[in-house]
Amino acid sequence: MTTSKKWIALLPALACATAVATAADDFDIEPGMWQITSEMQLTGAPPQMAAMMQRPAATRKECIEQRMIDFGNDEMAAGCSFTSTRHSASRLSWDIQCTHGEGTSSGHGESHFAGNTVSGWFEINMQGPTGPMKMKHIHKGKRVGDC
Repeated sequence: MTTSKKWIALLPALACATAVATAADDFDIEPGMWQITSEMQLTGAPPQMAAMMQRPAATRKECIEQRMIDFGNDEMAAGCSFTSTRHSASRLSWDIQCTHGEGTSSGHGESHFAGNTVSGWFEINMQGPTGPMKMKHIHKGKRVGDC
């Protein structure tokens, strides 16, 4: 699997895994059934690769349980580590560095929480087959009820 395809598979997990050493009580997030809309933007890729990887906005429903909010660094992808995290009850931002067979990648992301809503983005910079590439994952969600 190429690095860029690995990142597409990894981005939703990264969006969730960003609370590394933070207890769920620290964030203003309510467990329950959530409707989450996300999209992927890709720049710097060859046209054929961009056509395969670019994702229009898609919406899904997911049951977010307390245990999913109480996660730790074990959620991190192999070869990746947070270089910094900053958080409050309503905001989380992070920087990440990854080393993999094709080289290194670095990224930054932010999420904003308000009890029954969340929004944010994650951006990763990597070396592609024809030069630098940037992938951006944008998400927003709202709690729609109990699981």
